[in-house]
Amino acid sequence: MNYVVHSQKKHSVTIDRKVESGKSLEIIVDKNHYTVGIRKVDEEGKIQTLMVDHRVVPVEVERRGDGMPVKVYLKGIPYDVDISKMASTRFRPPLPEREISGDVCASLPGQVVRMMVKVGDTVSAGDSLFILDAMKMENEIISPKAGTVETLIVDVGQIVAKGDLILQIGD
Repeated sequence: MNYVVHSQKKHSVTIDRKVESGKSLEIIVDKNHYTVGIRKVDEEGKIQTLMVDHRVVPVEVERRGDGMPVKVYLKGIPYDVDISKMASTRFRPPLPEREISGDVCASLPGQVVRMMVKVGDTVSAGDSLFILDAMKMENEIISPKAGTVETLIVDVGQIVAKGDLILQIGD
């Protein structure tokens, strides 16, 4: 993760977890590189000691309600900090394209009380298709994709079970 840390000066900080160790971090403060490991943690989960480039460094962190640090004590010296998250450097593989089915099924058992489309209608993703009355509540069912309504399987007033095919949308 990349951060901007404001203490007495503004610092650019990059924190990179080393995959092979799982415990040490590569931390770059401005242009200085440090290998940091967490050495001691108290019963409440607060870090008490760090190993910075093979040197033991006592540390104490005061946090806000959201968990972000407001003050860091290194070797007993207090530093006010304000951290703003900049960007994630975590590798994310590209997601494959998914084929979205045009089959629209009942999401719960109920009665089809209104149909907003007919065969041949062109719909966009998110358009209302029909209203399903279930447990005294009307549920608007929307189109999962853009296309043309090819088939209507049920009629208004018909009772359907969860998973029953209601209509089909083609490309």
